[in-house]
Amino acid sequence: MKKVVIIVGVLLALWWLEWKIQNISPKKPVIAVLQIASHAALDASREAFVREVQTKLDNAYTIVVKNADGSIANAQAIAQSLVSRDDVIAYYAIGTPALQALVQKEQKRPIFYAAVTYPEKLGLVADNVAGASDYFDLHDLVEYAHTLMPVANRVGILYNPGTEIAQYELSVLEAACKKHGLSPVRIAGVTEGDIITALKSNLRKIDLCVAPTDNMIASVLSSLTAYCAQENIPVVAAWQTALQDGATAACGMDYAQLGRAVGSAAVDVLAGKKTPADFGVIRMHAQGIVNEMMVKKMIQKDLS
Repeated sequence: MKKVVIIVGVLLALWWLEWKIQNISPKKPVIAVLQIASHAALDASREAFVREVQTKLDNAYTIVVKNADGSIANAQAIAQSLVSRDDVIAYYAIGTPALQALVQKEQKRPIFYAAVTYPEKLGLVADNVAGASDYFDLHDLVEYAHTLMPVANRVGILYNPGTEIAQYELSVLEAACKKHGLSPVRIAGVTEGDIITALKSNLRKIDLCVAPTDNMIASVLSSLTAYCAQENIPVVAAWQTALQDGATAACGMDYAQLGRAVGSAAVDVLAGKKTPADFGVIRMHAQGIVNEMMVKKMIQKDLS
């Protein structure tokens, strides 16, 4: 009996000691990441940001990542839960809906962001907000595609008619096509299934396909490029990681570079050297890149 009492006493003492250590040890402040969806570009932006902050600030922060799985309603609910937490000292929003959700609910703590195309136009500029826009002139996307594939005349434009921004970008892309003497073909879809169906029904009507930045389109790009590859139709996207999903080429942003730039800004803000307002909207340059493996496959298919 005495042995049992001793064992129980030791266990209780160990439990109490562990509890005491946990409550005495200071908890790390939290940087909360709200990502609107998962695909290669957004994931690259998140990973680069986290690596930059943790490396330069010696892992002084706990990173909490929340993903809205493409749902604006989820983003709003997650944002509400994050702003109610006292241990969160800063936020990193990835994607326009994620930033919108946080800006609506947080006016004091720093909000950093990436993968947001039109922060000024959407009223997402504030003293506590700083980030990197992925905007670039979509005329450059069409011009780059036309330079790579000058014999392609009928250009399929993937777009999501469910947003006002997409409607605006469609008008820009169509104007760019007409400037170069190309014939634009609208390929519209609000959901992943819709855009795949629309593409399949238009494959015989296009020589080339362009994809502007859109999270829904990016999430299903590998399927879209696969269908285009069956008909030897090149796909040129507006983000560089699209090559991982089978795009023939890309003219756009390096999203890892965006994440690093925002991470560097966050380091200065969290270290007290600067404020978010000192950075405001960070501008980056679009770059063209070619998927040589896909090009070779298309050439071989043409020759066969």
